[in-house]
Amino acid sequence: MAKITEQLNKLKDSIENIRKNMDVLKLENTLLQKQQEDLVAQKAILIKKNETAKNEIQSILDRIKNIEMS
Repeated sequence: MAKITEQLNKLKDSIENIRKNMDVLKLENTLLQKQQEDLVAQKAILIKKNETAKNEIQSILDRIKNIEMS
């Protein structure tokens, strides 16, 4: 009977450790998802800024070409 009680206690401890690990993993997952959302948003902003810069540079190059042709 004592052996069964010992095994049940070990099982209970194992289940508790698994539960704690699961809680930690859930928190890490939530933080990683938030971080990914932030990075995606930052990427979108950088893509837009990059496109704006390309357009401005192209406009400057066009003006230079027009000046050279005059």
